[in-house]
Amino acid sequence: MGLHGGHVFIPRLDAAPKLADFLGTALAGGAKQMLRVNTFVQRYPVDGKPPNEPTTAFLGYTHEYFFIAFICNDRRPGLIRAHMLARDSLSDDDSVQVMLDTFHDERRAFVFASNPLGIQADAMYSEQNGYDYSFDTVWDTWGKRTRSGYVVLMRIPFASLYFAKTAPGEMRTWGIILQRNVSHTNETDFWPRSNHNIAGWLTQDMEIEGFRDVEREQNVQLEPYAIARSLRQLNTINPIDPYFENKHLQGYAGLDAKFILHNSLVLDTTFNPDFSQVGIDNPAVPNQRFPPYFAEVRPFFIENSSYFMTPINLYYTDNIVKPQYGARLTGKLGRWAVGLLGVDDRSPGEEVVPGDPEFGTRAQFWVGRLNRDLGSLSNAGLIYADREYQGSFNRAGGFDYRLRLRNRWTVTGQGITSQTRNTSGSTAGEQECENTALSCSGQSWTQQVNYSDLHWNWWTAYGDTSAGFVTDTGFFQRPDVRQPNGDLGYTFRPASGPILSHGPNVYMERIWDHTGLPLDYYLSPSYSISFHGSTGVWAYVNLGQDRLRPIDYSALPGNVEWHSHTEGIGFNSAPKPYLAVSGGYNQGTVVNYSPPANDGPAPVNMSSPSLNLELKPFAGLDLQNSYVYTHFTQLQGGEDVYDNHEFISRWNYQLTKAASFNLIGQYISTLPHEESTDLTNSKTLFADALFTYMPHPGTALYVGYIGNFANIDRSLCTREENGDCNPLDPILPPTYSSLMNDGKTIYVKVSYLLHF
Repeated sequence: MGLHGGHVFIPRLDAAPKLADFLGTALAGGAKQMLRVNTFVQRYPVDGKPPNEPTTAFLGYTHEYFFIAFICNDRRPGLIRAHMLARDSLSDDDSVQVMLDTFHDERRAFVFASNPLGIQADAMYSEQNGYDYSFDTVWDTWGKRTRSGYVVLMRIPFASLYFAKTAPGEMRTWGIILQRNVSHTNETDFWPRSNHNIAGWLTQDMEIEGFRDVEREQNVQLEPYAIARSLRQLNTINPIDPYFENKHLQGYAGLDAKFILHNSLVLDTTFNPDFSQVGIDNPAVPNQRFPPYFAEVRPFFIENSSYFMTPINLYYTDNIVKPQYGARLTGKLGRWAVGLLGVDDRSPGEEVVPGDPEFGTRAQFWVGRLNRDLGSLSNAGLIYADREYQGSFNRAGGFDYRLRLRNRWTVTGQGITSQTRNTSGSTAGEQECENTALSCSGQSWTQQVNYSDLHWNWWTAYGDTSAGFVTDTGFFQRPDVRQPNGDLGYTFRPASGPILSHGPNVYMERIWDHTGLPLDYYLSPSYSISFHGSTGVWAYVNLGQDRLRPIDYSALPGNVEWHSHTEGIGFNSAPKPYLAVSGGYNQGTVVNYSPPANDGPAPVNMSSPSLNLELKPFAGLDLQNSYVYTHFTQLQGGEDVYDNHEFISRWNYQLTKAASFNLIGQYISTLPHEESTDLTNSKTLFADALFTYMPHPGTALYVGYIGNFANIDRSLCTREENGDCNPLDPILPPTYSSLMNDGKTIYVKVSYLLHF
């Protein structure tokens, strides 16, 4: 039983309900037998208060389906936000949602959501990692606006869920949470109540009993695909012999397969996966000292990734560039959660010229995770991760735990060790050990304490990473650090007035190396205010000190200490159903981590305005546009160092629930002052046009175009032995200031989901 939940019985229905059964003044058909729920409670803006807009839900099941219906009333139905959107992209529309904890372990749940028009979003939710929208399954929704609000009906096949087996005739007990989001009032209502003073959502779910004699009848899913494409791309693997390669009507195929074992384990396999329809990653923020983190966008790696997540990240699949085959096993066996992954990566063998000893080689990635539930709220686990390549390896593994104490406290920790062997000091695709040693080992550990209630939210942590620790399977920034850090926030929640909430927050971090030398220090206080009408403003100050050493930057003659400070403001607002806008401005002094070749990093002035604008002029069209400009100048004299422009535009026209047309444009330019930075003049334009017809996940038709344009380096050409450009071979034009099409792809892709 959830901490603040209860226990209800879900009736078995004689007839399947239809949307029309809920649209009249009285219930009709199968709706009459369903369990009625109308005791929703606010979580936002006033925790524990009755809803301002009444909601009634209905629950019931047949042998094949679980049905959930929502009747959502609104005193101002004209303000309800309902657009024809892309699947899994409900944006700031009004919505309803159900969370199903089918193993009733209060740790993970299936999530099914819909806007008032029946546009779907589905995900897997875990208390440790939040929502994972890469999960896609087959289910049905129907939605309709009414004079008093809207009605949504969900039909979820039991074949789309995973749950434990039971004896014939035996009832099952699951956990459930129902939720309604009212966009124009920033209101979120839950059944049962979701109390701010208790950490977690699933710990407060409602026990539901029923689902007798329902089983998965389809335990195998095959999703074959075929693709035909024509492409032209610039090949610069051999820098002295660049050329354009052209492929006309190239065809290939692949297969994704899913096998459900014992109703609770999922084996996913892939052969020759294709991600051409995924789109683009968001670009990295300029002037980064350490490698930036990029969120994964490829479905095979995102789905069920929560099974592999630990406090110290050993599962960063952006390190896997071009897989050909892979397999993943995830799921629950009683109180044990299991995650196994094996995948190859062809990229090391494709980044060298033919004839190179490493041409055609590939790396292998292996990750194993075992997690044990302890009591009702805690768990402990083991993880092991390994990257193997040409006799070299990087292996890391260890123990982690999570304890929930007295509802509001959470304690997490992890300790891991790594062993690395390189065939050379800088094996391609691997991080180097300290001082380019051929082998090294090290440890890393972290401890963290979290507390949250209605007003307070804070955490404090301490991490220690030795000089020899390396992970090539996870996200890793720097070794040889000891790092305490923490975050403290307080939220005022006025009972009335235009302000929904407001309060201060402060983050602090201090870093030493293992000799005791202080390295970096950061302090970031901020204050935010949230208003009615989906509007918020905030202001912040970032204070920092970086101590840089010759081992960090060889151009430095000795240790230097630089101080930085920036301040900024930001805002967001969605005053109308068709308009959302956000942006901000920050300025100050930062360290330039791209100095001239023979210099070390040094402070520069920085200013950066940004603006995001989303327009929905009519139900099916969603226009998202963002622009960020960053300007760096010298402290003395104000001369330019470099400018960075970043513009992204995403247009989606949703013709029907199944058919859509997408346009994506991304322009990024870096304009340097050559005497002040080692950055080169860079301009890139990415264009993506995609038509999609997807009647349900797994079955789809894609027709797309991908284009890349860049200002090609003026020195790029085919060269003779004396180093001069060969006039008889194609020479790339000197387009240092203009854009040239250096890659384009036109493709048609078809996939079809088969159930067995």
